[in-house]
Amino acid sequence: MRVWLQMPGNHLWKAMASRRRKKRRKKGSFSSLLLILGVLSLTGIQAAYHEHVIQFTTVGTGSYLLDHFMVDFLDDVQVFSYDKHNQQLMAKEAWISQALGAKFITKIRQKLVDHEKSFLWFLKKLTQNETKYDVNCMVQVFVSCEIEENSPIGNEIRVAVDGQDFFFLDEEMGNWTALMPEAQPFKPILTSPLWTTQKEHYMQEYCIDTMKKILQYSSIKKNVPPEVTVSHHEAMDGITTLACSATGFYPSSILLHWQKGKEIIVAGKESSSGTLPNADSTFYQRITIELPPDDPGTNYDCVVDHIELGTPKAYPVHVKYPKKRSWTATFTILGVVILVLSCAASFIMWKKMKTGYRILECVTLEDVQLDLQGYS
Repeated sequence: MRVWLQMPGNHLWKAMASRRRKKRRKKGSFSSLLLILGVLSLTGIQAAYHEHVIQFTTVGTGSYLLDHFMVDFLDDVQVFSYDKHNQQLMAKEAWISQALGAKFITKIRQKLVDHEKSFLWFLKKLTQNETKYDVNCMVQVFVSCEIEENSPIGNEIRVAVDGQDFFFLDEEMGNWTALMPEAQPFKPILTSPLWTTQKEHYMQEYCIDTMKKILQYSSIKKNVPPEVTVSHHEAMDGITTLACSATGFYPSSILLHWQKGKEIIVAGKESSSGTLPNADSTFYQRITIELPPDDPGTNYDCVVDHIELGTPKAYPVHVKYPKKRSWTATFTILGVVILVLSCAASFIMWKKMKTGYRILECVTLEDVQLDLQGYS
């Protein structure tokens, strides 16, 4: 049987991943594509939530492949990549190769090279009824698996052709769903006992067990809680802006929102940076909200929900009011200044009397300054 499934690398798959994370549904198993990527099975992983995602993209016709590449992610951190032009399976970091072993890397690289023939077979079958046989076609496949508390909680396979959903594996129903009429001829292959056995075997062996081995070897497995800072800024025009930053957290799944008292804020001009990577493989997110002019920003909290915090935690906004100088302090300072000037004037008058100046002579501020300079 031919293996043809493949994985993506564009906005279509990012949108699918976003929908999947929000729903957190339990998904189906893997396809025999995973034959190209699987070996290894180890245990002993720290209890936490982790996600392994593989994305393939192939562009070609029924007679040849123009492009074929794969990108592999673990918790949004790239692990592997493969490109048909150099036919090399590249580990993002050296420790990944050490974790999986040289034999594994060599074996998988060769399988990826051989697997290009299966993609070509799929494109040929897909375009066999086309009037223009050599029209370029793009096939993409998104495969993911998730574990939490060291147990599988879901997986998903989505296939697309030319940017349109083609096939979807529904784990809950246990069925492949054809999303386009052109997908129906492939359904007998995907639902065959041989394909189903391979799919289940390689989902466990490659997606789950390989993920566990990488996590077991690397410090990437260590969950880290976010460091949260909340700030309050009032502009000259009276507009108050609140900002909440969470950084250094791992894994990347996090939710930040504003609340006032016990009510979640839905009004105001909110913005978010989205979840961004830090250089140390942790993550960062910042949200801000612009309040109406009549709202001073008191009694607000930034609520952060991350697996390492247990339950969502509220971080209050501390409003710093400008300090008002008391009238007592002002008069005290003014009195000291007057006293110093009076003493200086008296001293200068005494010196002039001693040197022959008339007492009635008027002493100006300029005299005081010049005489003080003479004694400095």
